[in-house]
This record gives sequence, structure tokens and C-alpha cells, in this order.
Amino acid sequence: MRRSRGEDIMPGEVSESRRRRRGEHMATARDDCGASLPYEMIIEVLQWLPVKSVFRFKAVCRSWAALLSSDEFRRLHMSAAKAAKRRAPPAKLLYISPTATFDSTAVYSCSFSPSSSSGRPRDHGDLLFTIDGARGNYVEVVTPAPCNGLTLLYDALDTAYYICNAATRAATRLPPSTDVACDSSAGLGFDARTDEHKVVRLINGMLNPKDLDPVRCEVYTPRGSYVDCRWRPAARGVPSSLHKFVHAAVINASCNKLSPVFANGCLHWLMTPASFITTPSVAIVSFSVAEETFTCLRSPPFWVPGAPPTSRNWSSGEQLLEMDGQLCLVRNRMPHGSNTLEIWKLLDYSSGDWLLNHRISLSGRLARDLRQSQILRVIGSFGSYRSSRKKIIITTSMHKIFNKYQKMVHTYDPRSEALETILSITETHSTQQYGCPSSRFSFIQETLAPVHTTDEEIALSSDLAKATREILLRLPAKSAIRSKFVCKQWFRLVESKNFIQSYFQHKNIDRKPKVMLVVKSTGRLGFSFAPLNKCLQEAPSRSTLLDTKVVCSKPCHGLNLVSTETKDYLCNPCTGFHRGFSNLGPNLHLRSRMPKIEEHAFTVGNKNVGLTFNSLTREHVIVEIFYHRKDFESRQYDMSCTLHWCNTANAAQEHSVPPLPVNDMPPAYVNGMLYWMNEPRLGQSCEWAIVSFNLAASTFDVVPCPSWFARWSSRNRCRAFVVELEGVLCAVLADPVADKLDVWKLEHGRWDRAYTIHLEASPGYSLKTCVVVPLAVDPDRGKILLNTVRKIGLYDPVEQTIENLYSLDQVPVASSAHLKFLDMPSTSSGDSLTCSKEESVAEMNRMDSKLITSVPMLYEESLACYSFVRKANCLW
Repeated sequence: MRRSRGEDIMPGEVSESRRRRRGEHMATARDDCGASLPYEMIIEVLQWLPVKSVFRFKAVCRSWAALLSSDEFRRLHMSAAKAAKRRAPPAKLLYISPTATFDSTAVYSCSFSPSSSSGRPRDHGDLLFTIDGARGNYVEVVTPAPCNGLTLLYDALDTAYYICNAATRAATRLPPSTDVACDSSAGLGFDARTDEHKVVRLINGMLNPKDLDPVRCEVYTPRGSYVDCRWRPAARGVPSSLHKFVHAAVINASCNKLSPVFANGCLHWLMTPASFITTPSVAIVSFSVAEETFTCLRSPPFWVPGAPPTSRNWSSGEQLLEMDGQLCLVRNRMPHGSNTLEIWKLLDYSSGDWLLNHRISLSGRLARDLRQSQILRVIGSFGSYRSSRKKIIITTSMHKIFNKYQKMVHTYDPRSEALETILSITETHSTQQYGCPSSRFSFIQETLAPVHTTDEEIALSSDLAKATREILLRLPAKSAIRSKFVCKQWFRLVESKNFIQSYFQHKNIDRKPKVMLVVKSTGRLGFSFAPLNKCLQEAPSRSTLLDTKVVCSKPCHGLNLVSTETKDYLCNPCTGFHRGFSNLGPNLHLRSRMPKIEEHAFTVGNKNVGLTFNSLTREHVIVEIFYHRKDFESRQYDMSCTLHWCNTANAAQEHSVPPLPVNDMPPAYVNGMLYWMNEPRLGQSCEWAIVSFNLAASTFDVVPCPSWFARWSSRNRCRAFVVELEGVLCAVLADPVADKLDVWKLEHGRWDRAYTIHLEASPGYSLKTCVVVPLAVDPDRGKILLNTVRKIGLYDPVEQTIENLYSLDQVPVASSAHLKFLDMPSTSSGDSLTCSKEESVAEMNRMDSKLITSVPMLYEESLACYSFVRKANCLW
């Protein structure tokens, strides 16, 4: 359990300490500035400056930097910004959009007027900044009206919240909540008494009899008194008498993507009559941000308490908003046959009286886009209600075609009843899995409000901490993991997304291949990982034979796949992390196997398994293709395909089969794609071809082989397969007659010959007796690492010779000079198994291909893992 700041320092002491520091900053500024200009004059001028200018003036001198960074000046600047808002419209509109790679969110600003040159709606804005890791497809704006300068965003895919200040271009991701929710809804509020923002989240549990608290509320204070940055229960919880109303409000918010609205110091959630048998007398759940207490507000006059709901449709067309500092309710009459929008204002919290404030007609030609939209939201207004320049802002969203969505912003003038479209953008989404986000738009408020500091920023708040980070980056992976338990600060640092990514880049910057051996273990898995240089010191022994045959994948974003006939294991050989996945292929209990002649060192039962990575969801996926029938004489076959999502507890998903049968060699992973060589002895075609699987689109396709590849025939003894070398897809043609490998690479849509590997001078790597796979290329000297499972060696393309690095058939012959090519792991990075006495070469050669002491495996040094409790962003 993490400990709060309150366990070390009392909240009162924290507040007193803060006030003392603020006073010191302001006193210093007064003393230094008094020599030239009166302090009050400086404050009076600076508080009216835009945020961009304030940041520039911090560079004038240290005293000004202290002044402009103080909480007192921040409050004065906020008050000035609110006063300016009453006299003039806001300078900019904020909207978010996915980036081209769909792995981050771009934040744009846009003027509240159409294009000055053509008078048409703008089709783009000005880029402010991007939020890395927030997938633009699924990110929506929770607070259309900024709460004291801050905007809350929500990533529906990662169930993660972000707080940003568009004026200062600062953004941060909030830590994940440990509370598992059936449905939830969150909003951002401000406590004026403590000068702190709070994120409030309502949670609906599973509603089963064993759940003693099915409706819960948790609060997160970005800059509050909890140094460990955790979600905590609300001070007074949810009263049992209000459980059914809070539950209904959360369902309405979740189903209709209606975020709570902050007004008058409270967050408000709207219910819908469809949640009840009869219409209730209350319509809104209100949460006091300061007191952390709940209450309910009376329903508007068009609700008839006690009467059956007019519709059982969950989408009632009603929403809450804050306008002119008051809580308002928008009633969309279009579902009821009237092309109007009504805006009702709550006059008094005690009496619950409502007043119809605006009625907007949508019957004209200019309102066509509003009538045809799938989602319509009124997000607020600019200009005072007494001003003739008041405009109401309406946003719409509509699915156009395939993955295209049109987002528009309109203004409505209550006096002239004129509608005007000021922004029209078209977005391309990578998938429609989560539908269209409810809102992409908000206002930009010129404030200096700070956002929550991240765990890494807290951990690196001193020079000593920065030095600690540099040291941790240089530790072996297991030592870095153990260091998390030294203190809270180190735990935050090592667990942070940026540190995990920096560790991976630092350890693999030279791109040199790293080799470990999969060896026998007495543990539950039956195998473990040992550094190659440790096993090279001793000879293999029958006593350390692996219990079962294993096949290892190349590293994929820091993790490897180790496969046996019945299970697949996702592993990080550096840290010891592993997770097992059982095969779901039918008829496995029958122990049906491929013909004996088809077995070699790289086959594992009836299946062909690959590991891929979804860069959008940051999740590894295991793709398994099972053969249930394979008859080379009749060319008939039967196969199935399943997908295992490695960060979910869900069962494997059945998937459509590839368009061509695949051969028995492992697939190659390249930039989010898996590739297999087809099996020309099965099916209708005798042509060599490559089968590809695009995980993002979840589709198979066919890639033609190099034209140099001859058509397969029964007299052709060549074997073809695919590998990844230097980040490029390569097709390999193994000719046992000529004893050579022809390697072709696919770059820019064209096949070119990359290497020709001659093996006739190396009997231990002869294609007549074994399968030889190119694993990697030395980035410095161009030597190629070859693997037969029983041997690994370096092939020199110039000398056409092989230097053995490791062999199961004899005493290791590798010298330290040979091993300079490989970036060997430190023996201090983890324990290794010893390989004992030598066996004769003849006896080892008689062993079956699955009865071996160890299997070589390439790996990448990383801290990648998946927690058993789902946690966002555990991988990059």
C-alpha cells in the first residue's frame, strides 16, 4: 500500500509551508523590483499579459522569474483573465485530432471567426502541441469549458485521463485507478478554498449481492497533499439513499458519452427518465467539490414526476452545460419532431426553478448540418449575456464514409438568430471499434494554472535524482527491477513509461544481436534462460536435456515467444517475466502430428506460431495457425487460426484462415506485420508466395516472391522461408544441392538480392542435414549470425567461412575474439544453469532434434512486461 503525504506531514503543515514559500517569493520580487518601479505597478501591468508573454518575461531576471512563478501571481492572472473574458470573446477554440500515426493526439487552436480570405469555414487550425501515448482515435474532451484553465481528456482505449493547459502547452497523464468499474464517469472541478483542482470519478460496480458498495466515488487531486499521487475515496462517499440516482447518472453518462459539468463549485451529472419505471422528481446528481458531498436537484418542468417515461430510449437528447456562470440544460427537440434546441437555466438550487433561456430554430437551410449530425453538443458561449456579441457554440459530429468523420463548429447569435459555421474538419480514423468520440472541442483560457506533475518529474526533482536515473539506465534489467523497492521515488522512476522506453533505447542503441540460451530448469516452466558466455565455459550434459522441444521467436518490442507443442510462453529473458497461453486448436488431445519426415529443429507440433505487436494499443498478440489435416499427395489441408491478446484475460479469438497454406518455418515480424512463406505442396497453386498478416486491419494478404524463385516441383528440393534482417523482410531460398542460401530483401516495394551464403565448406551447417536460418547481421562488420539450433556461428560473406560460437556436438570452440560480435549479457544480470560434462559427437548426433540441452535465442534488453492486473502503458 502506498503511503500518503499526510503520513509524513500534516495537511495544515503543508498549507503553512506553501504560504511561507509564496511569501518568500513575493518578498524577493518586491525587494528587487522596488529599485526601479513600484511593485504594485509591475503587478498591475504583468497580470494582464498573455501567457506567452508571461513566460518570456520570466527570463528578465531572477526576481521576475520568482514573481511570475508564484501562486499569488497565478491567482491574480486568473482573475484578470476572467475579467477580460466578460469584455471580449475568447481568443481561440481548442480541438484535438489524431496524428497520422494514430499513436498520439494533436492539440490545435482555431479562431472563432471563419476564414478571413474566403468567408468559408476553416478546415484546419494551428498546431499547439501533441500528447504522446494518447491515441487520437479514442480521445475525447471531458470538459468542453475549461475548469480554471485546465482541460480534462479521456483515452477510451487505455481508460486513461489527461490534464492539459492549452495556454501553457503543458499536459500530463493521471495514474490509473485500481478500482475495476462496470461503468464510470469522471469530471474536473476546482476547490476555491484550497486553490486545488480535483478529478472526481463515479463508479458503478457489478451490482451483485456480495458487492457491499456497488456505487462508489473516488477523487484525485493533481497537486494536493498526497505525494504518492493516488486515487482516494471521496471524503463522505455516496449516501445509500442516492445509490439508484448515482447509478442511473453514470449509466446515462457512459451510454451517451455525457460528461459532468462544473458550475457553482459543483460537478453535475444528468439522469434520464428511461432508467426508472416512473419519472423521478430529481434529474441531476450534484457533487460539491469542496465538501465532497452529494445531493440531487429538481427535474426541469418538462419532466412529469410519477408518470411513465415518454420514451425508453437511453438517448434522451438532453445534456448539461455551463453558460454565463450558471448551470443549464439543453433539450434537443428533434427526436420529438420539432427542429429546435431549448436551453433551460437553473435559477435557484434550493427551489429548483428552471427558466427557458434560449430557443434555437434548426429549420433553415444553414441548420442542415446540425439536423443531419449524429452527435450534437452545445459546449458553451462567449460574450456576456448583456452583450450584443454573445454567441452560443454548437459542435456536431457525423460519420461520412468508411473511417472518415466530419467534425464541425457552429456559432448561434441569440439576437439575430443567425447560424454560422466557423470550422469544418474531416478526420481519418484507423478503426471504428469505439465509434465516434462525443466531443473534440473546448475553449482556450489564458491562465497559468499548473497541471499535475508526473511520477517521473517528482522522481527527477533534484540533481541527485537525475544522476540516479543515469545509473539505473546502466544496470542489468534484473537489477533495475529490484531497485524499484529501494524507495517510493525509485519505484515511480523505474515504473514510468519514459524510463522504460529510455532503458530500451539505451541498452539497444548499437543494435548488436544479443544471444541467450533456453536451458532446462527445475521450476514450473521446465526451462529458464542463461547467458551464452556462461554456458560457453562448460560442456553440455545429458543430465540437463530439455524436457520438451521448444522453438523461440526473435525479440518483438522487448519480449520473446517460447513455444512448445501444447503451450506458448511470452517471456522477457532479462527480467524473468513470463506468461503462458494454452493452445486452443481442436483435436490437440488426439496428439495428431505432422509426418515424421517434416520435423526439424524449427517445427513444433501441428502449429505455426508468430508474435506481433499492435503499436496502437501497445499490446503483443500471438497468432497461431493450426493444421488439422495435411496431405501432400492429394494437396488437401485443413487449418484454423486464433489470436491471443497478451494484455487481456479474455480467451483466444478465432480468426479467418490465411488465403494460402503456410509452411512449417516460423514467421517473420516486421513493423507490425507478420509474414509466412506459403506451402506450395498444398492447395491449388505451386508458386512460392508470402502470406502477410496486418494486425491493425486484422486481415491476411499475399505478397509475391522474387521472380528469381523457381516454381516448386516434386523434383525441386529447395526450401523457402522468410526472416527479418536489419528491420527488413527477407525471403530465403535454401538449395541443398548447391549448399547455399540466397537471401532477397524487400525494400520500397522491390525485391533485391541481399546475400548469398555458401555453406559447402562448412559440413556442420550443410543444408543436406539441417535447416540453417540467418538470425541477424553485424551492423559494423557485416557478418551474418547463422542458427541451426544445435549450432550458432558467424558467416563472413567475404571469406565465405563460418566461425563457430556454440555447438552441442562438441566442446565449445568459441574464443573471446569471436564473441566480440555479440553483445553478451552480464552474468550479474541473473542466474544461469550450468552445462556439465562432454558427450561424444556420435552420441549427440544420434539424439532426436527435440532432445537437446539448450536452444539459442536472440533477445533485447528491456523492462517490458504485462502486469496481471491490467495497467495502462506498461509497454511502449
